[in-house]
Amino acid sequence: MSVGGLFNTGTSALRAAYAQLQTTGHNIANVNTPGYSRQEVELATAGGNISGGGWIGRGVDAVTVSRRYDRFLQAEVIGGTAASASDKVRYEQLGTLDRMFASTENGIGAAIDDLTSGFADLVNRPFDSTARSVVVNRARTLAERISNSFDNLDQLRENVNQRLMQDVHSLNASLAQLGAINDRIAKTAGTGQPPNDLLDQRDALVEKINQTLKTTQYVNADGTVSLFSASGQAMVVGNTVATFELRNDELDPSRLQLAMTTSGNSIALPRGMLGGGEIEGLIRFRDDDLAAAQARLGQLAGALAEAYNTQQSLGRDPSGAAGAPLFGYGTASVGPASTNTGSAAFSVAVSSGSQLQASDYEIDYNGGAYSITRMSDGTTTSISSWPATIDGLTLNLSGGTAQNGDRFLVKSGSAFASDFRAVISSGARIASGLAVSTQLGQANTGDIQVDAFSVTSNDANLSQPVTITFDGAGHYSVSGTGTGNPSGLAYTPGMTISYNGWSVRLDGSPGANDTLALVPTANPANDNRNARALVELADQRTVAGDRFSDAFAQMLSDIGVRTQSAQAANTMSAQVLSDAKAARSSVSGVNLDEEAARLLQYQQAYQAAAKLLATAQTVFQTLLDASSL
Repeated sequence: MSVGGLFNTGTSALRAAYAQLQTTGHNIANVNTPGYSRQEVELATAGGNISGGGWIGRGVDAVTVSRRYDRFLQAEVIGGTAASASDKVRYEQLGTLDRMFASTENGIGAAIDDLTSGFADLVNRPFDSTARSVVVNRARTLAERISNSFDNLDQLRENVNQRLMQDVHSLNASLAQLGAINDRIAKTAGTGQPPNDLLDQRDALVEKINQTLKTTQYVNADGTVSLFSASGQAMVVGNTVATFELRNDELDPSRLQLAMTTSGNSIALPRGMLGGGEIEGLIRFRDDDLAAAQARLGQLAGALAEAYNTQQSLGRDPSGAAGAPLFGYGTASVGPASTNTGSAAFSVAVSSGSQLQASDYEIDYNGGAYSITRMSDGTTTSISSWPATIDGLTLNLSGGTAQNGDRFLVKSGSAFASDFRAVISSGARIASGLAVSTQLGQANTGDIQVDAFSVTSNDANLSQPVTITFDGAGHYSVSGTGTGNPSGLAYTPGMTISYNGWSVRLDGSPGANDTLALVPTANPANDNRNARALVELADQRTVAGDRFSDAFAQMLSDIGVRTQSAQAANTMSAQVLSDAKAARSSVSGVNLDEEAARLLQYQQAYQAAAKLLATAQTVFQTLLDASSL
């Protein structure tokens, strides 16, 4: 081996050791850099030269600097990032929603109980103006709490929309950065060496993007990455980048929907096409969890207002006038989708507050036929003619003609709690009494009794005197304006007789010529029968088969169940992500203790290579000295 060969061997060893020292220093410097993968120098023998004594090595080559990387572990981290981000943000928002209704002393349920107790006091003192004022104040308190709850839910929806806007802005910025990174990576393809730091930046951006919106990715041969949405649309191909925006939903203009523009085409992305990421979690919360809470609150508000207003209208205030409405509330509405091509228009009105559901509805026209879908559970009803009544709502085609594919949104559950308020002007307008009273004949010989009496409608003849006369042989006759004066009607104990908007249930056996008279109430100010009916509303199943308090409790329970479920999902997905990152870190992470050990090893190698060069220098000098003799 020549002295030159020894110099070359020492130089290659020095260069290799220096490259290892530099790479180790790079690792140490980036120990806290997010997304950094540990790098290492790959060495290969430089070969050898044949000699009489065999092959003599020529040293070492630093082939490349590679990064410790496992694409399968990276894929697990990316997938876990999208799932965890979605679950985390949904749990955070549900926690906020849960805290809104955490108070049991100052909440809607307590206000309902207070209003009921106010009416109970009025039963005992229908003539007392103070008792009437208490009822009005408690009605206002209940209205304020329902209205405030609606406003809080509406503000939470607005906060979610603002956060969605921020996420979309961040997503577009990250996609643009990834397109620029792809461009830089593509330009290094001719070098034949991997641009490790650029590849790390590429992967970190892909991970950041998936925190916002789930993607699938394909790494190309040149190191660039192509990104696609969960539903398959191209988001990044080379340096060509799609853009995202929030736009008004076609069916519900008040709701923002995610849309993507790629290759000149704008594509709407419903939540079911998102797959994961913070945007998906926010939209899921807004359109599922928050919408359900708003619809339940609206259902309660609509049913409660209808029940009290209806009972008020059937009673009489101290002046003898029909009772005034107690509550006002938001009205249901029907609006066309922006894509409709027909001219059809619809109207909607509440026909039965007790049948209202916690849902909005969608009217569809396809194949020349209409159908209505309850959006809370997907139940669809075919409509053969208009008007149509469904779930306490009467819908009617008010004009125009629909075309196939036309859709209409019926806002009901989401609307009733808006503008909820107490509209009664004073306690003097509370209808504590009824327009009609019953009087048994003083000369009756039987034991007939009035078991129950109620007013069912404000018939024009409600206050007209009516007399029921029994023959003692199982029959009766009725006389009075509006009754038709029937006779010979069969009587059985426990039966109900109804005329002119009133209904009376009788018990006992009447004697011959026994009578029951229905007469106008002499002093409505002292009458408490309608006040009793108002108290009894709290125990009636007036909210789709539930009591007021039960309906509110179900609303709280639904929010609680959703929150607990979201918490469990968040804990699980966070653990999966943590495990995936730990697995990746075991391969790609920088361990300072290991790097410190390698630093000593490479330092010693560098010193040994320098010693080899010094030895070669000594040998070369000895040869020069010998040649001069």
